[in-house]
Order: sequence, then C-alpha cells, then structure tokens
Amino acid sequence: MRSCLFRRRVGGLAPLLLAATAAHAAPVIEVKPGLWASDSEIWINGQSLKAGMQALRAKVRSGLSDAQKAELDKAQAGEHQACLSPAQARIDLARYLEQSLRNSGPWTCEVNASQLDKSEAAGSYVCRTGGGGLSQGRFSASYGPTSYRFELNGRGNAVDGRTGQALGALEMDQRMLSTGRWVGGDC
Repeated sequence: MRSCLFRRRVGGLAPLLLAATAAHAAPVIEVKPGLWASDSEIWINGQSLKAGMQALRAKVRSGLSDAQKAELDKAQAGEHQACLSPAQARIDLARYLEQSLRNSGPWTCEVNASQLDKSEAAGSYVCRTGGGGLSQGRFSASYGPTSYRFELNGRGNAVDGRTGQALGALEMDQRMLSTGRWVGGDC
C-alpha cells in the first residue's frame, strides 16, 4: 500500500504545492496514524471519467478466473487505502512534495499560492510539458488530522502522460477532486 495521502492525478498536487513552497515556508501537517481511505474523480468538459473506467474494469474482469478476480479486487482496494505509521503521520509538506515530484511525470508547474498553511492551500497554476502540453487554472486544498480534500479546476490540452507530448491543440475543461478520510487506527 502507498503511504501518501495525496496522489498524483492529472498534473497532481505535488507539482503544484512544491512550487508554492519555494515562496512560502511549508508547514508540517499532522494527521492521525492508521488506515486512510481515498477517492478521486476526474471530469473533462463536465463529463466524469469514472463510469468509463468502471466499464473498462468490468470488461477486463469478465475475462478473468475467480483467483485472478480476487487478486484484481485486492489490488484495486489497495489503490484507495494507505496505512500510515505514527512517523508517517507527521508530514513535512516540502519534503513529501519534493519526493513525490521525482515520479510525477513530464509536468513542470508554476504556482501562485495565495494561501499555504497547516490546514489550507489555494492559488493558481500553469503546468507545461516539453512536448507542448499546457494546463492552467486554480486549485484549493484543505487538510486536517482526519480528512483532506484537493480540487483542481483548469483548462488545457490532452497530453500523453508518459512522454509529455500534446495530443492535438484542442483545449478542454479539466476538473479533479481527490478526497481522503481517516478510517481508524488499525491497519
């Protein structure tokens, strides 16, 4: 299982807040240790991608044996859970984001953080790739000992996440919402 609360999705929180921390002293976030559950959803031009992903998973699942289905179910459940030790529950935001950024893909982001403290972050962003990718807009986040919420609202073009190459010049509205909550101390 992953030991992070914020996961990278379509540009992600890590690139956005890392750039913001350069201008502001990054806080240490203290959350409850134990089991955390997370969820995220992405919309393109107002259409959720969740139903399409669920349909694709169902199609893949239909061709699997019972043992393979059980293994897939276990892996997918793990994608939405993290077990934090007491040491991991004290998150140095700058250090965490720096480590996360190392594996965040082809994006380079500039951020104007209007707020960055122990419970909230907000501002605007512009993210680019070397292959012509562009996404820009606003972000907001709130976090505390038992929950977090990150929302990104922007506009940009489609990009191959592996290479950073723009997939055409057509721009689209992009919205991403990621939430998490503390489930309990045992995991």
